[in-house]
Amino acid sequence: MRRIFGRILEALGVRSGEGFLGGSSYGAGLASIYPGNVFKRRLECFLKDPDTYTAIISLTSLVVGPGFHISGEEEAVEIINEFNRRVGMDQVLFEAVSEMLWAGNSFWIKVYEGGRLTGLKHIPPTSITAIHRAEDGIRGLEVQTLTGEIARIDGEKLVHFYFIRHGDEALGSPLNRPLVETRVFYDADRGAFHEIPSYYDIKWGMEWAMWRVLMKYPPRHIYFFPRLSGEAGREYAEKIKQMMPGEDIVTNQEVRVIDAKMDPRARFDSYIEYLDNKITIGLMSSILRLFTKPGFTEASAREANRIQANLVSAIQRAVKRIVERQIYYPLLESHGIDLGEADVRFNWGIPEKPRITLEDVQRFYSTPAHVEPALTRDEVRSILRGLGFPIKEISDADWKISESLSRVIVKLAEAGEGGEEKILDPRKGISMITSAGGEISTIIFDKRIWPEWSAERAEKWLRENLETLRLLAASGREGA
Repeated sequence: MRRIFGRILEALGVRSGEGFLGGSSYGAGLASIYPGNVFKRRLECFLKDPDTYTAIISLTSLVVGPGFHISGEEEAVEIINEFNRRVGMDQVLFEAVSEMLWAGNSFWIKVYEGGRLTGLKHIPPTSITAIHRAEDGIRGLEVQTLTGEIARIDGEKLVHFYFIRHGDEALGSPLNRPLVETRVFYDADRGAFHEIPSYYDIKWGMEWAMWRVLMKYPPRHIYFFPRLSGEAGREYAEKIKQMMPGEDIVTNQEVRVIDAKMDPRARFDSYIEYLDNKITIGLMSSILRLFTKPGFTEASAREANRIQANLVSAIQRAVKRIVERQIYYPLLESHGIDLGEADVRFNWGIPEKPRITLEDVQRFYSTPAHVEPALTRDEVRSILRGLGFPIKEISDADWKISESLSRVIVKLAEAGEGGEEKILDPRKGISMITSAGGEISTIIFDKRIWPEWSAERAEKWLRENLETLRLLAASGREGA
């Protein structure tokens, strides 16, 4: 089983071996970072804090929601689009951006088959045990697999999504970093350092205290039966304990009910509001105010959304560069595509199709006789069908074409033997034969009158004019 798993890891560009924490060396000149429980703590804050979960999922949706498209040289775009369909790039981006925001980093392995980049495999941040870095960036990761082994992943096989790095840090910072980490301040009077819990610890501790207050001060009553004692008193006590909220006690005994009131109020409103404001600022999300602040007006919401749009744009630009440089460039190189000629770009948003009107169709099709129209008749018909007009598709099975030295004859399958012949265009030698029922049976193109006729030209003419001819034949039937 271990051998099979090792082969799978090798296919992904992962080397299996002893863990770095065990004392082996990954390489000379490298510094190592040991995340410990940092990513687990960040995941806990993301999943268990409603404000954080709402803010990060909402911001991720704003970043990824507009969709994306690829521009550049046609062959390169086709390769990238096929890769995007295979890996599900929209889901990859949603997961990567959300991890960028709550973990600060999102790592993926580039999967190669036969020398070509074919896929991406996600590395959960919580499985990372060591990060090896050099001056020019991350050189490798050590990851604990499901089987408990330590797998090594080389840096050139990695895709690293991150939003911002501070100082000489190798890893990106999560959106809520100021809320996750503890702080230390120096007490000059006592000459001592003191640690302040993180904002999350303070907030969750406050909520724990609120829960205890709620449990300690529900409505309570004291029932006093002055004439009952012994077994009868214990019987009444059991019945009162089993009473449901809202039920009343009925008795012929003398009883007094005393309310056990306590005032749990404490003047902590300003502290709670201060902490709430810090959480909102730390998450940089206006949506929390929209849900929770009664006085948050529409004008305030618009201004907040305008400011947040700059944050969304900054994240989108960061993701764009990472996708282009770390995924698409290696993908095209593995297919032998020159990057300069390909000139591919990852663009946020779905390109809008132009709105086509009947005036546009007429302008591009109706041109002087000596000018070739921008749209052919087939293209016009296709556009009209797209606009909802009930135009029938013309199929090659509707006719059979034969060509001789003097004529091109088109036999239509929709009618029986022909009868009456009508001249359609005497200058170009076009005539039509209709059946006894008035349906078109044959179209004749006389090459002796117009030598340029051929089977191809006749077919093209017929495609462009068949509907008109059918209407003409139908009007002849109605006139008869």
